[in-house]
Parts: sequence; C-alpha cells; structure tokens
Amino acid sequence: MTEKPFVSVVIETVTARYDSDSATGSLAADLAAPLAGLQGQIYPHDRFETIVVVDDAVDASAAHELQQRFPFVKLVLASETNYFSAKNAGSRAATGSIIALLDGDCEPQPDWLEVLVSRFDEGVDVVAGCTRYSGDSLLGRTFSVPDFANIGGEADGNATGILVNNVAFRREVFLTHPLDERIRRNGGCYLLYHQLRADQVKIVYEPRARAAHGLDIGGLGFVRKHFDRGFDGVSVYRFDDRGVLRGTSWYRRIGGLALFPITARRIALDWMRLVRKRRQIGISSLSVPYYAAVALGMRLIELAGGLTAGVSRKG
Repeated sequence: MTEKPFVSVVIETVTARYDSDSATGSLAADLAAPLAGLQGQIYPHDRFETIVVVDDAVDASAAHELQQRFPFVKLVLASETNYFSAKNAGSRAATGSIIALLDGDCEPQPDWLEVLVSRFDEGVDVVAGCTRYSGDSLLGRTFSVPDFANIGGEADGNATGILVNNVAFRREVFLTHPLDERIRRNGGCYLLYHQLRADQVKIVYEPRARAAHGLDIGGLGFVRKHFDRGFDGVSVYRFDDRGVLRGTSWYRRIGGLALFPITARRIALDWMRLVRKRRQIGISSLSVPYYAAVALGMRLIELAGGLTAGVSRKG
C-alpha cells in the first residue's frame, strides 16, 4: 500500500486572539476547537504535524500553557502580528509535502484532512475546502453566504477562489507563491488566487472538506468585518504589482471612482452566483431574494470602507 503523504497543518493565532467574539485571553483555550478537531482527524496522526504560529505579542506563559495542554503542537514565531505573515512563517517551517492552512477560530470535521489530501491527483496543486459559520443560528446561516459561499466549484471541478482558513497546497507551490504580507488583513486570499491562476496553477474545490468558522459577527460585527474588507481591498489594488486583478488597472487609472463600477460588477456576480449555484451553496430558490439583499448590503458596506481608505490615504 502506498504511504500517505506527510502533511503540515499550519494554524495562525491572530484570528483567535483578535477576531473571535469568544476570545478568553487564554491562547490554549481559544485554540481548543481547531486543535481538538485535529486530534480527532481520521488521517493517520503519524502522517501530519501541527504548527501553531505565534508572535512577540504572545507572552511566554501563554505559549507554555499551550504547549503543556497540546504537546503535539510545534510552535513557530512570526516576525510580526499579521495574519498573512503568520501563514507564511508556518509554511516556511513546514516539513510536509502538502501544507494545509487552518485558522485559529476554525474547527475541521474529522475527515477534513483525509478529504483534502485525497484530491491531490496528478496535476492538482491546490485544494480549496468549504467553510461555513458554526452552529445553526439565523445569523450564521445568513452570513455564511456572503462571507464564504463565493468559494465553490465550476462544472470542471476547478475552484472559483480560495480561503486560507481552509485550503491545502503542494509545498513547493505555496513557498513560491507566498501571501503578500503588506496587506493588513483582508484581500490576500483574493490576490493569491488570481496570482496562482495567472501562473496556471491547478486549483480544485472539495465541498466535503468542511471547517466550521467561529461566529465572529455578533452584534454589528458583520458591519465591521465588511467595512474592513473594503478598506483593505484598496491596498490590494496598490500591491497588485503584476496587475492580475481586473480592478487594478481601473483603480490606478481613476482612483476611488473605480470602486463604483467594481462594486456594481461584484453585486451582479453575487446575484448570478446565487441563482446559478444555489444548490451548491445550499439555499432554496425562495430564499434567493433574501440572500441577494444581504449581498447587496454587504457590498455597499465594503464600498464605504474602500472610499474611506482612499480618503485616509489622501489625508
């Protein structure tokens, strides 16, 4: 029997410490869900390592508590408190031929790693999983669609995007295509996906590789999250050195005014996706108008964030 590939699972801690609505201040407690999820994987435990990335903002006592509670964890230090820096640092320390990325507030299903790895057929370089908010609340079900459901599969199995909270790469692919650490928090997945596509990297979607994302949108959290996405999205156009994004040339040509047609195009794509891929997303035809209204609202909040970023930069 062929031996299964050795996998490095990289977990950042920025989301668990700063983004989660249920953060306790104890790193070990806040990472309990993803680490318990990895302990429960059906993938052979001697065929994967777990890397947790910390930085100078994590004190020694917190790191010691984490190591004591989860002795199988390999701690790696990132150079700064940045989501994308953490992903890159963990991946550079990885020894597996496959690198799987998981967020510190995401809990993988028991077959998550098994399913991800099973899709690495010849020619496949990246496998994108399916992320949804945990639980069955109306809030979680509603915002799972604008936040995560844009990642799906085409008829040929190719992925429509990636989220670095639930994705696996061949090691050499990720190390040659690191995340852009100049980006503050949002948009790095979007930029990396288009960079990979420009380099003809094969990316497939695997809906069975599921991870439950902690609910970080309590109260008006969904407004903050999408405002920040729009705010950070402007920097993505500035850092798109290769011009792989459609909006980059628009933004560089006419500045903030480009955000209006960019937003209109995104709303149209959101609505088309809801109609054409509603079964894949997991919504009924009767609920499409509801989710279309939600998507519209979120895009307008992102537009406000983007326009604010433009004004802030000028100021």
